[in-house]
Amino acid sequence: MWNQYYNLKLTDLDIQKGHHRSKVGGMWDEMGKKQLGFMKEMGLKPQHELLDVGCGSLRGGIYFIKFLNEGKYCGLDINSSLIRAGQAEIKQGNLTGKKPMLLVNDHFQFKLFNKMFDYAIAQSVFTHLPTNVIQRCLISMEKVLKPGGKFFATFFETKDNFTDNPVNQPGGPITYLDKDPYHYHLSIFEYLIKDSSLRLSYIGDWGHPRNQKMICFTKMEQHAPNRDIKGEI
Repeated sequence: MWNQYYNLKLTDLDIQKGHHRSKVGGMWDEMGKKQLGFMKEMGLKPQHELLDVGCGSLRGGIYFIKFLNEGKYCGLDINSSLIRAGQAEIKQGNLTGKKPMLLVNDHFQFKLFNKMFDYAIAQSVFTHLPTNVIQRCLISMEKVLKPGGKFFATFFETKDNFTDNPVNQPGGPITYLDKDPYHYHLSIFEYLIKDSSLRLSYIGDWGHPRNQKMICFTKMEQHAPNRDIKGEI
């Protein structure tokens, strides 16, 4: 399958022992806090509606749920056992009263939440997806972002636009053109949102320990030319 998490199966015992925390890249507390800190810097407030794409077992989700007001967190993942692990984390953290919504879905059917979102994040998701699946995600995201809404996504970057050479990322992993973990040239994302209402901004370094770069897709009120904007968003 195109994603290494698709067939991952955690037992109840695995979840009880916390093995799910290592299955989603480790660095549980470090990356959870980093995601929340970044999103707060980008303007996330407790009253905002947040969509967590590829939420897994809620490495970032737990921190988002604590920060956001009741009913403001929605998480989607392809793996049912990771979602079960996330539900266990919610219960363990006494966060059921926050009423987070979790959904198992492998086609990015964000409309099933019956909400429009102010913010969305896909941390370490595009790194595991081929281009056509990323495009499906973006098409679906455009439909559920409020005008002015922002979708942040991390990716492994290559500066070479036309090569099949693997890339030794500074953070340790080797990334590839056509297998997981994938790398992409920034121009790919510009192409994928051509003729959409999304505008691409390149953020780049945000302190990720494995050198994943950050980009942002902003939903425009009217279609505007897509362009790479450096710096402020």
